[in-house]
Amino acid sequence: MGKKSSICLFFILLCSLVVIPSFGQAVRTVDLKIAVDEEFRSQRQWQFIIKRLVAHSSEEFEKNFGIRFRIKKIESWFSDNSQNSMPELLSDLQKKISKADCDAVVGFTSQYLVRHGHFGIASYLHGYIVVRRIKVENLMESTLRHELCHLFGAIDINQEGSIMDLKNPGSEFDSFTSQVIHLNKTRSFDPYVFPLPEDKLDEAFSIYSERKKQQKQEPDVHVFLALIYSERGDHDSVIQECLQALEMNSDIPEVFNLMGIAYRKSGRIDQAIEQYQKVLQVRPEIAEVHYNLGIAYLNKGLIDEARESYRRAIELNPHYAKAYANLGYAYLEQDKVTEAVVECRKALDLYPRLAEALSTLGAAHLLREEYEEAEAVSRQAVEINPELPGVHNNLGSIYMHKRMFDLAIREYLRAVELKPGYWEAHYNLGRVYLIQGKHDQAVHRFEEAIRLKPDYHQAYSNLASTYLMKGMVEEAVKKSQEAIRLKPDYAQAHSILSYAYHKKDMIREAKAACLKAIGLNPDLPEPHNLLGILLEREEREEAREEYLKALRLKPDYFEAHFNLGNYYFKKNLLPESEKHYQKATEINPEFAKAHNNLAVVYFYLEKYDLALEHLKEAESLGLKVSPEFKKELAERLGRKK
Repeated sequence: MGKKSSICLFFILLCSLVVIPSFGQAVRTVDLKIAVDEEFRSQRQWQFIIKRLVAHSSEEFEKNFGIRFRIKKIESWFSDNSQNSMPELLSDLQKKISKADCDAVVGFTSQYLVRHGHFGIASYLHGYIVVRRIKVENLMESTLRHELCHLFGAIDINQEGSIMDLKNPGSEFDSFTSQVIHLNKTRSFDPYVFPLPEDKLDEAFSIYSERKKQQKQEPDVHVFLALIYSERGDHDSVIQECLQALEMNSDIPEVFNLMGIAYRKSGRIDQAIEQYQKVLQVRPEIAEVHYNLGIAYLNKGLIDEARESYRRAIELNPHYAKAYANLGYAYLEQDKVTEAVVECRKALDLYPRLAEALSTLGAAHLLREEYEEAEAVSRQAVEINPELPGVHNNLGSIYMHKRMFDLAIREYLRAVELKPGYWEAHYNLGRVYLIQGKHDQAVHRFEEAIRLKPDYHQAYSNLASTYLMKGMVEEAVKKSQEAIRLKPDYAQAHSILSYAYHKKDMIREAKAACLKAIGLNPDLPEPHNLLGILLEREEREEAREEYLKALRLKPDYFEAHFNLGNYYFKKNLLPESEKHYQKATEINPEFAKAHNNLAVVYFYLEKYDLALEHLKEAESLGLKVSPEFKKELAERLGRKK
C-alpha cells in the first residue's frame, strides 16, 4: 500500500478464493477482542471512536459478504514503547493479549516511534490486527477495513480503486478480493488448524494461478501459492514460488521462513536453518521462526539448541501452545520426564485439544510405566488427529505391554507409514518381532533404526540380542560392544555381552561383563540370572540367591524359573524343583526343555501320568527326549496299571 498502506506478515498470511454469493446466506458473526494501548487511550472519546470504526466496517462486510463484527471485549494493552515498526507491535500484541474465547484481536496504537507510512498490519493465520491512530478518521476507517480484508485472506494487489491496492487504496471491493473473502467467510480462527479445509485448496490454487498468469507483479500471489503448495506437501514448488516472490521484492523476510519450512520438510535441514537465521537477523521478534528453528535443531539431534529456540518462542509468545508441547518433547528426548510433563500440561492448559501435547504426554506416561494414563491421553490424541505418528507409536507400546502383539505391530506399522523416518517406531517393531521369535524381521527393523539414527545404542543392543538368539555369537559380541562404545554405562548392552561371552565359553569375560551390568543397574534381571548360572558352575550356594533376585525383579522370567528348577533338582529338592519347572511351562508353554525336566521330576515323585503328559508335550515341541527315560516311564506306567 506504499505510503498509505499496511504491511503483511507474508508467512503467516494465507488466502484462498472461490465465488460464493452472500445473498441469502446466513450472517456470520465474528467476535473481536479490542486491545488499546496507553497512548491511544490518552485521546478523548477513544472508546466511541473505536466502536464507530468497527461498526462502519461491520456494515460494509455484512452488506457485501454476510460477515458481522461484534466487539466482545475491550481491554488495555501496554504496548512496548521501544518497538518502532508495525511488525514489532504486532508481535508485542500477540505476546501480551490472548484471544481467549474471541475469534480475533484488533489492537489500536498511537505509538509515536512507529515509522510513518505504515498504518496497519494483519496476521491471517493467527487472527491479529494492529491499526495505528490517524488524525483523519476516514483514512483510519479505510485502514481497518483493509486489515479486516487481510483477516479473511485478501492480499495487497496492483489494482486501481481497490481497497487492497498497493499504492493508493480505494474503497471498492474488487472482484478478486471479493472472491477471496467469500471463500474465507467460514474460515477457522483456531490458530492450530489451517483456516481453509482441504476440499477448498484446489479452488484456491486455481484462482491464484489465474491471477499469477496476469503478471501484475504481485509478490503475495506467489507467497500464497507457496502456502497452498506447502499444505499439499509439494516442497519444491514452495521454494520456486518463494524465489519468484523475492525477485519482485527482496525485502520480505517472512518468505525465508516459508522456504525454511519447505527445506526442513524435504530433509534439507542445514538449508532450513540458514533460511530461518536470515529471518531472525532482521526480525528477531517472530516467535514462529524460533519455533521452526527449534524443530530443525531437533531433527539434527541438537536438543539443547532446540530447547533454547522453543524457550525463545515462548518468551515472545506466552500463548504459544505448540512451543510448550515441542519443548516437552525435547525434554522427553533427554529422558527428563518430569520436565516434559510440566511443559505438556502448560500446552494443554492453553489448548486442550493439542494432539501433539497429548501424544508427548502419553509417551511420558509410558516411560513412567503409567499405562492406563498413557492409553487415556493417547486415545484422546488419536481421536483429534489420527495422522499423528507418535500417537500410533504410543498405542503400539501399550498393546505390547498387554502382550497384544498383532495390534502392537499394526500401530507401529501405521506410525512408520505416516513417518518413514520414524526410527523409534522401527525399533519398537524390532522389539515385537524379537519377542515373537521373528528374528530376521527383527534384524531388519533394528538395522533400519540404526540407519536412521546411527548413535542408537538401544537398537545396537537389541540387534546383538537378536543375533545371539540366531546363534550368530560373533555378531552379537560386535553389536554389544558398539552399543557400549556409544553409551559405556548402558547396562543392557553389558548384560547381552555377558551372555555372548558365555556362549563362547569365555567364562572370565562373561562374569566380568555380568558384574559390570549389575553394578550399573542392579534392577536388571538378566545379569542376575546369568550370574546364578556362573556361580552354580563354581558350585557356590550364592547361585540360588541370584536366581531369586532375578525373579523378584521379573516374576514372569521363565528362564530364571527353569534355572532355579535345575538348581533344586540337583539338590534333590523335588517339590521346589517341580514348582519352578511348572511355572516356567505356564509362562512359556512352548519351552520344551521345561516340559522334559518337569516330566523327570514327576517320574521321581512317582506321578507317572503327569510325567508322560509333559514328556509328550516336549516331543510335540520338537525336543528329542531320552529313549531310555521314555522306555523306563512306559514300564513304570505298565506296572502301575
